[in-house]
Amino acid sequence: MRILIELKHMGMKDIGFGITVSEKNAKDLLALYKLACAIKVEFATATAHNSYYFHKMDKEMVAGEFRKLVKEFLKIKTVRKWYRACFNYGIMNYIYGRKRLLPCEAGTELFYMDPLGEIRPCNGMNETMGNIREKTFEEIWNSEEAKRIREKVARCQRNCWMIGSASPAMKKYFWDPTIWIIKNKWLKRNLGESL
Repeated sequence: MRILIELKHMGMKDIGFGITVSEKNAKDLLALYKLACAIKVEFATATAHNSYYFHKMDKEMVAGEFRKLVKEFLKIKTVRKWYRACFNYGIMNYIYGRKRLLPCEAGTELFYMDPLGEIRPCNGMNETMGNIREKTFEEIWNSEEAKRIREKVARCQRNCWMIGSASPAMKKYFWDPTIWIIKNKWLKRNLGESL
């Protein structure tokens, strides 16, 4: 924490905490968020995807901690926090194994380049469209292999909800998260009932 405060005083921007939540640290979620608010740094969340921890965790407890965080975000008078509430609601939805709230367009609207130069639709798929050291990005992006992988993404059943794929979808399908915010902030819908 001391390092974050020092970096902030040095003028560094966009610093903060990021927490990948599992049942081992879920109870720390709200306290860490409040600490980030107190020292005025960013706060980001994720849940373990495709790991031993995710499949074995107490989903009710972990989702319950996310529910508390979502309610905190909705109390704040900042539009950005309201959309973060919606993003974290999507994590709750993922934890319960439900269908993604918005379409995944990995490989179309975004890509992931791994350390070896492989262009992948996202960091959750092993599929590769090609290697940037062997072809130009344009050749890779417009290739038949890229087209095949995009079709595979369209049929993907993993329903991941990671910031890399959820954020572009939230921007593209702006009205879906906006309507969710209206229902949950102003109409005060019970977050437990909606899952």
